[in-house]
Amino acid sequence: MKNKIALKLTLYFSAVLVVFALIIGGVFYQFFKEHTVEIKKQEMRVRAEKIAVVLSDNMSRMEQRHGEGIANSKFITYLDNVTQEIVWVVDSERNLNVNRERMRRAHEPKQHHRSGFFGFGEMPERPHYGGPPKTAREAYDRMPSQVKEKVERCFQGQSFVLEEYNPMLDGIMLTVGQPVYGENGQIKAVLLLHSPVEGLREAVWEGLRILFISLLAAAVLGMLLAVLFSWRFTKPLNIMKNIAERLAERDYSARSNISQQDEIGELARTLDELAGRLQLADEESQKLEKLRREFIANISHELRTPVTVIRGSLEALRDGVVTEQEDVQEFHEQMYKESLFLQRLINDLLDLSRLQNTDFPIEKAPLNMVDVIHDAVRSSRQLGTEKRLQITSSVDEDCYMLNGDYGRLRQMLMVFLHNSIKFSPEGSELRLELEGNRLKIIDHGCGIKPEDVPHAFDRFYKARNEHNKSGSGLGLAIAKQIAQRHDMELELTSKVGEGTTITVVLPPKMKQEQE
Repeated sequence: MKNKIALKLTLYFSAVLVVFALIIGGVFYQFFKEHTVEIKKQEMRVRAEKIAVVLSDNMSRMEQRHGEGIANSKFITYLDNVTQEIVWVVDSERNLNVNRERMRRAHEPKQHHRSGFFGFGEMPERPHYGGPPKTAREAYDRMPSQVKEKVERCFQGQSFVLEEYNPMLDGIMLTVGQPVYGENGQIKAVLLLHSPVEGLREAVWEGLRILFISLLAAAVLGMLLAVLFSWRFTKPLNIMKNIAERLAERDYSARSNISQQDEIGELARTLDELAGRLQLADEESQKLEKLRREFIANISHELRTPVTVIRGSLEALRDGVVTEQEDVQEFHEQMYKESLFLQRLINDLLDLSRLQNTDFPIEKAPLNMVDVIHDAVRSSRQLGTEKRLQITSSVDEDCYMLNGDYGRLRQMLMVFLHNSIKFSPEGSELRLELEGNRLKIIDHGCGIKPEDVPHAFDRFYKARNEHNKSGSGLGLAIAKQIAQRHDMELELTSKVGEGTTITVVLPPKMKQEQE
């Protein structure tokens, strides 16, 4: 069977049903037997009391008519037949009066099963009396000693109920003893009412048979329900197993979609969450791999151009292709510019690598961000002289203390200002505004296309226009890393033909210590 858990659950459930049936059967048998015997004892007590009353009422009449009193065998035979019980009467002379025909049949040879039956006792070997008793006195003498003791107590007014083997009746009997009173209130006799336990055995057996049939039907139904519930219980487990196998095969789109409100449902939701995270991690890994390939391609492209220029110039000088002094000087100047570009590119790569490494420390100290702003504006004015740009700054307060690296923060602002200067038209305005914790760098340049805005801070990403032919494409990426290392957020908005605004969300100001 493929579904091993369902098979185990079915077997476990079946074993529980069997144990439960055995326990219920045993408890039912014990209580049912005791209850049946107790009911029979109560019935026999009531019947014995009524018979004793009848005997007491007819005692004087029988003495006048037959001269035998309650020892009249015909009257006892009549009671025996009417009550369907075995009626014995012991008179004050200790004579046992019985139904002689029943006594004769009880002494006929027959086959007995001596083994006990469900706790009703085991019948001993029957004594050999040589036939039924000939006299009432002999019959009394043949009674078991325990019954005789009870009869003597009954002559003192104590009724009794006894369950034991009676050799005279050759069977286990329920015996009820009831005193019979005369007219003057004296006990004249003892009534013994016998009922064979064999009938109780049959009643108990019938009850057990019905219980067995009921338990068998319940077991069959329980097995069917166990198979159904086991299948329903293991179905989500099989689904999750298949999901785990698909995840192992790198199919991270697999989902169980199980919505049970229990531990299995929680496990399924956890598995789905794991699949989602693995899918995100895989997408991120693919994205990083794509960035790695693009980085290699970009850095190769950026290095190829200056290296090619330098090599071509050197070959021309070495082979004597260029001999004029002015041309030689021009070639030297070109090689120098390309070497500076290589140096700047390598420095930018080193800066970006260091800033991206969280283990690389930056020298932070308490500083006034307003001083950094004024310093960057002063330096950028020299860069904007050629385009006659008006670079201004405005702050709403003179002190904004925070913990940071002065040089790196100035580098970040210079990157933003340099880009604004490069894309701004001649004679335009460029300003820095500090309001609260928001620092804005606003220019009126050509702007950035909407599709280029999300990639503005990516490495080596450069918008394709005539203003962006130079540069390594690493400046804004470095500025982004500096901002992140200082717990700052960057926002960029731009409209083509109107300009660009970069907003730096500064961290909360440091609390100045009170002297």
